[in-house]
Amino acid sequence: ITGLHNKLAGDLMLPTAKLKQATHSQSASIADSIEACTNAVHSIIGPSCEVGASSVERCMSITDGFKIDELLLVVDECLAAFLSKICLTLRVIKDCVTSVKGSMEGQEGSEVSYDYSQQALPQDLLVAILRVLQIAALFSNSVGNLEESLRTSVASLRSRMESGSFEGIHIWFTLFPGQKEEHQSKLARLEAPLPSAKKAMKDFASSAEDLVLDFMMVKVKESLQGIKESKLWSRTEEKDKTFDLPSFSVFPSKHVTSLGEYLLVIPQQFEVLDDLEELSPTGSEAKERREGDQASEPSSFAAEWISKIVEEASKLYTRDILRIPRLSENGCSQLQADIDYLGNILQALFVSAPVALSTIAANLSLSAEEVKDPSSSRPKDCDGMAWDTVVKMRGGGG
Repeated sequence: ITGLHNKLAGDLMLPTAKLKQATHSQSASIADSIEACTNAVHSIIGPSCEVGASSVERCMSITDGFKIDELLLVVDECLAAFLSKICLTLRVIKDCVTSVKGSMEGQEGSEVSYDYSQQALPQDLLVAILRVLQIAALFSNSVGNLEESLRTSVASLRSRMESGSFEGIHIWFTLFPGQKEEHQSKLARLEAPLPSAKKAMKDFASSAEDLVLDFMMVKVKESLQGIKESKLWSRTEEKDKTFDLPSFSVFPSKHVTSLGEYLLVIPQQFEVLDDLEELSPTGSEAKERREGDQASEPSSFAAEWISKIVEEASKLYTRDILRIPRLSENGCSQLQADIDYLGNILQALFVSAPVALSTIAANLSLSAEEVKDPSSSRPKDCDGMAWDTVVKMRGGGG
């Protein structure tokens, strides 16, 4: 088991080394190098789990499961160690993405030839990084299937032991007196066959998701840059009393429109994940059903990630506007227009606004006089911290 896992891990060395080289040279081939790494990981996922399943099958067929507890321990430790080695490749991808993020955020010393002035992220780089999500999902699915298979084998062995329907295993009990009782005791405690591997897999998946989410927030942070320092919030304009002119609607600021435009293209970017369902046993059937539908909808996996990214973006926006030092009446009108605009974007993407953002909107709907006595108008289900912050921004009490 260990030998095969080491061989499989060795297959990652060359693409990982090439990715390091591409990162250091800051070349535009970074996307291709990331893709090569993820393809290499994809090719070894199946064999890495199959070796454990085949080992248990041989144990069951040859010894009737004698000492299976020790074998499961080896399978668990080897798979966990293997996942740790895969994490090294993921770490290199993360370092690469961090380097690219620095280029996208305008850090000095960058010579990457991507055009980052566009609203969407570079398609080739985006596809390569989203592929990391597919790899994590496939690996998690494979480890889960392996664990379920092992759990079924243990349950079958336990049932046979309790019913006494063994054949060859009695030979082992004869050769090793006292092993039957010990074997039964160990089988009774074998509920989670792969505790270490599952933890390693969870860590791998978490790191992969953090990597992708962090990358997808680059454009969000770019849109929100300088929002709290904007003069829009403290602007004061005295109304011309010479003529009784009507008040005009306030347009959303460039910060929130830039953010909204980016959020609206995310579903298109995630179309590359539509083939993810092919990774599951019923994936091809699910894809055929989708292709047969007239309405084209993203897969559940893609839809989940679209919501996750939009929710994170709205949280970052909420965090930044709560850092605005002061809000004039004109500033309140501007911020209310911005939040209304973003609320429409969230509604179009079927994502609920954060409670804190809804709380800010509720506060901004109050007049200046009402803010001075916020306790009487404060909603019961609001975000208390957000409410108090906006009250202070508007110069109210509390």
